[in-house]
Amino acid sequence: MRYADDPEGYKQAVETKLRPENIRFTLMFASLLQMIHERLKLVVLDEVREFYCFGFDESGNVYDEDGYRRNVLDLAPKNKFRASLLWLVNSDAITLAQADRLNDIYDHRHSVTHELIKYVVDPDEQLDANLFVEAVEILKAIKRFWAEIMVYTTIDNPAEVDMDQVASLDMLVLQQCVDAVIDETRRGQPA
Repeated sequence: MRYADDPEGYKQAVETKLRPENIRFTLMFASLLQMIHERLKLVVLDEVREFYCFGFDESGNVYDEDGYRRNVLDLAPKNKFRASLLWLVNSDAITLAQADRLNDIYDHRHSVTHELIKYVVDPDEQLDANLFVEAVEILKAIKRFWAEIMVYTTIDNPAEVDMDQVASLDMLVLQQCVDAVIDETRRGQPA
């Protein structure tokens, strides 16, 4: 919508965007996107890297550098994040479609984070809640993969563990944050 096409409609759209409840939602949503982005970076980059740690010495962790390079980094030599995603795809943690979708999620997060004011005032700029939902689902899939590795490598009877009941602390906190945003949004809506 452009002002020149419909001045009154544009004015109403801007006024709607500038309502306190809409500004609060935009700011809360932006913070959730940032949180999920940071969690995804951790489970994709750091945890894949940690998979190649085989011990530690006085200087810190000791990694199988050749294995990490050969099995992970060589999958996408110019992009460590993409390489790690492809390793997760090859490990059946996520699908290739999910790995590809993270590009859209990253782009949206980047736009919201660096151009937040645009999402606060511009009637044409909308937050993409569907991308957020997809990001959460992808994060859950990766977290489940790592939990399964933990269970199958550290518990005597892994078959006794109901993986649907396993939840990490960071996912519980993220869910609390999502619920808080949803509750706040519902309270701000007219009955």
